[in-house]
Amino acid sequence: MTISAFLLVFASVFLHAGWNFLSKKKIPSLAFYCIMSSTSAVMWLPFFLCSGLIAAEPPVEFWLIWLGSVGCELLYLCGLAHAYRTDDISLVYPLARALPVMMTAFLTLCFGYGRPPGPTALAGMVILSVGCVLMPLTRWDQFRFASYRSPALKFIVMAALGTTGYTILDSLALKVLYASIARPGWIDSCAYLFLIEAGLAVSQLVVVSLSRVERNEFKKLFLKSKSPVFSGIFASTAYILILFAMERVSNVSYLQAFRQMSLPLGVLAGIFLLHERPGRPRLAGIALVVTGLAVTALGS
Repeated sequence: MTISAFLLVFASVFLHAGWNFLSKKKIPSLAFYCIMSSTSAVMWLPFFLCSGLIAAEPPVEFWLIWLGSVGCELLYLCGLAHAYRTDDISLVYPLARALPVMMTAFLTLCFGYGRPPGPTALAGMVILSVGCVLMPLTRWDQFRFASYRSPALKFIVMAALGTTGYTILDSLALKVLYASIARPGWIDSCAYLFLIEAGLAVSQLVVVSLSRVERNEFKKLFLKSKSPVFSGIFASTAYILILFAMERVSNVSYLQAFRQMSLPLGVLAGIFLLHERPGRPRLAGIALVVTGLAVTALGS
């Protein structure tokens, strides 16, 4: 990973932790995320209109990958909203961020996409895995199968699967897109982000319209709360930095690992701003996750 890629990811993690904190502070809902995505789409629309994407006429393969990515984003936000409703940010945020590291590495290894992670990087991911196993526990004597059957864990896994899917698909989509444009540049990455956010906003709006609870939440938030608007700005800026970083790494599983620098921020926000009380096993799990991140970074 290059220095420029590291700096891009470093800036992204602060923005990512920020929008997650805002969404957790409010009542997490798809209505919140719908307004957030709509804000992001409006933000990146000028870049789409100024890009070469319209004239490039990307192949059908690109649009299929785009649809898959939007679907994975929707899965991620659905899982995240339900997980935040049922448990603390000090559990949900680290696990939803750490699990995709292993998932992405596993899939890229299985399908031979990118350069395989080395032994040191894989060791770091194993340490991350152990940390994830400890995170759901609040006491050491809870180390049994029943402790991993809480409703939040089901939604956390759903969010992690969505993150893994859109990370891999976005990387593929950008390669296909750049191959179809004469002189691809950063504006085209911004244009692709508009397509993602617009597709996500429309799909979420459909889901929100079908749910009375979500419709009521939408009415409470639309033009009445600044939190989803700021979340949209933070989230889309954070991800455009990741899209730029994707061009500077040899394997997207490394990118997933470096993005976990936001884990301590999410935990600290939960403890000091939301007054959550994570137990010692969870804190030990966080320490292992951060250690695994450092080892993975050394191995990349």
